[in-house]
Amino acid sequence: IREAERRATVGELARQINHDIKNGLIPLRNVMRHLEQVQRDEPGTLQQVFAERRRTLDSSMGYLETLATSYLRLSRPPERRECNLNAIVTDVVGPARAGLPAHDHNGIEFVTDLTTPLPAVVGDPISFRRIIENLTANAVDSLESKPGRISISTEVARDGELPLVRLTIADTGRGMTNDEAGRSFSDFYTTKEGGTGVGLSIVRRLVMDVNGRINVDSEPGRGTRITIEVPANLPART
Repeated sequence: IREAERRATVGELARQINHDIKNGLIPLRNVMRHLEQVQRDEPGTLQQVFAERRRTLDSSMGYLETLATSYLRLSRPPERRECNLNAIVTDVVGPARAGLPAHDHNGIEFVTDLTTPLPAVVGDPISFRRIIENLTANAVDSLESKPGRISISTEVARDGELPLVRLTIADTGRGMTNDEAGRSFSDFYTTKEGGTGVGLSIVRRLVMDVNGRINVDSEPGRGTRITIEVPANLPART
C-alpha cells in the first residue's frame, strides 16, 4: 500500500511538472517558429522581429527559472508576501499574446479590464502566476485555433464584511457541459487529446492555499468563465 501511494504521489508530481514546463515552453517554441518563418520569407526584417519578440523569450525563460527554483524548495513553505495581481496579469498576458503563432494574431483577441487601484493580495507570486498561466493556456486551447476572445478582468468585491479581489478569465471557446464543468477540477480529468488533466486541479489547490475560492460557469458552444476570489489585504482601520 505504501509503495502504491508513493508511486501515485510521484506520478502526480511528474504530471504536474510536465504540465508546468510545457506552459513555459509553448511561447518559446512559437517565437522560434515565427523567427524561422521570418528568416525564410523576410530575412531583412529578422533583427526587428527578434527585438519585438525578445520580451516573450525573456519572460518565458524567467518563468521556467522561477519554476525550477520553486520545485527545488518543495519541502519548504512557499513565499508569502503582498502581490499586485494586476501586474502579474500584465506579465502573463503580454507574452501569451505575443507567443501566439503568427497566423493566429488576427484570430485570437486578448482583452483586459483591470481595476485600479486594486488592493494587494497575500500569497506566493509564482503561485498566482501559475494560476493565471494555466487558465490563460486553457482558454487559448478552448478556442481550438479558431477566432475568439479571451477576457481577463480584476475587480474589488465583498463577502459580507470581507473585502475580496476577484479575478475573472473568460473565453468564447468550445465550452463545457455541466458534467465536464463539475469534473474539471478533478485530478487527471481532461477533455483535451494528450492533456495531462492536472492544470485545473493545480489551480484549485493553489487557490485554496491562499484562502480563495474558484467557480466555473460554462456552456457548450458559448465559452467558459472562471472566477477566482481571494481575500484583499487592506490596511487595518485606525
